[in-house]
Parts: sequence; structure tokens; C-alpha cells
Amino acid sequence: MKNYVNGKVVVITGGTAGFGLAAARLLLELDARVVITGRNPERLQAAESELASERLLAVRADAVRTADWQKVIGKTLDRFERIDVLVNNHGAAVKIAEVEQMSDEDIQAVVEVNLTSVIKGCREVIPVMKRQGSGLIVNVSSGCAYHAWPKWAIYTAAKDGMIGFTRCLHLEMSQWGGKATSFIPGAARTSFCQAAGIDDGWLDGFPSAEDFARTLVHCIDVPENSFIEEVNIWGTKQVKEMVVPF
Repeated sequence: MKNYVNGKVVVITGGTAGFGLAAARLLLELDARVVITGRNPERLQAAESELASERLLAVRADAVRTADWQKVIGKTLDRFERIDVLVNNHGAAVKIAEVEQMSDEDIQAVVEVNLTSVIKGCREVIPVMKRQGSGLIVNVSSGCAYHAWPKWAIYTAAKDGMIGFTRCLHLEMSQWGGKATSFIPGAARTSFCQAAGIDDGWLDGFPSAEDFARTLVHCIDVPENSFIEEVNIWGTKQVKEMVVPF
């Protein structure tokens, strides 16, 4: 079956673990050219070694910093001469607590890493895509965007805001041939909880990062005359035990 990924240049932020690393692996198998970014140099080097491809570029970058976005874009163009797809996969819980327990610094950090940084990345990459007359941005949100849990209010606000942003972004990009998609995953067995200091024992039996990454790649693997507005993917156990998304 034909795929629409072969030869495309795909930049994936947060590409050292979880959905980002798993998607990078699948995309390389489909003969894409892939750029992964990450803040931690050791994890970035480990991911680069694990993926081990001549069609891979690894760039250390913090998505919160505009200068780092400019560095990623510059290095990508130097190596591959174009950018077909940006996957904004980075993000973090930072702090999960009731609103009254969130300091100004906590609120700013959650919104900055989960929303403002995404907006910055889109702003920086769009001129490149616009010159090409084509480009796709996939923004990775969260099942929290459409559902409510105590202590997740600030994170939810950022992830819900991302979906509204992506819809408006698509209409802007469509004027010159671009597209934007929201990928909205439920809970999966990634390092997300561990990084946030949250017990992840409840994730036993939930999908792996690789399970969900297949659908993330599908958001990219579409004809030029088509796009996916948004896709929600859940583990069957989460729907059975925690949330009814219908």
C-alpha cells in the first residue's frame, strides 16, 4: 500500500522518549527523513544511537526558547533543505495540584511548556512551509482537553487551548496550502507520570507509546489533498474504568 511519508522531512519535538521516539522509529521505517529534539543531551544521544539512521538528525533544543526553535529550523534546512511536517510532541505536567496551590511560577511554567512553546514553534516554522507552498503541523494535545479531573485544571487549560489554536492555525495555513492537525491521546505507558512525580502503577494494561504512535504517524500519512482535523485515541481500559468519551 502506498504511503505519503516517504522522503518527507519530519521534525519531532520531545523525540527522545514516548510518542516522539516511537513515531520517529515508525517514520524512519517508512523512509521519511526525521529530526528529533530534546533538552537532555544524554537522552538525545541515546535516542540517536537507538534509531541509528543516516536519515536522522538529532538537535538539542528547549521548545520554550525561541532561539532554540531557530536553531532547529536552521540545522534542519542545512541538512535536508526543507521541512514538510512539524510534530509538536513536547510537553510536561510540571506540577499537578489544586489551583489554589499553584504559584504564579507554576502556572506560567505549565502554560509555557504546553502551549506558548507550541505557538512559538508554529510561528517560526510557518515561513519555511509557506515558501514551499505546503506543510503540515501536528500538535499533540491530551485527553485532558475534553475531560475534567481534579488537580489537572492548568494543564487541561493549556491542552484545550492548543486544540482551539490548531483549528484557527489550519484556516490560516490553508490559504497557502498548509494544514494543521490535533492528535489527542488518552493515557499511555510513557515516562509522563514518572517525570511529573506521579505514581504510574495504575497504567498496567494501558497502551504503550508504540501503540498510540501508529495513529500519530497516520495523521501524517495522508494525501496532500486531505487532512485530519483531530483524532482522539484511548486505551480500552481507560474508557472502561475511568472515562466515557461519548
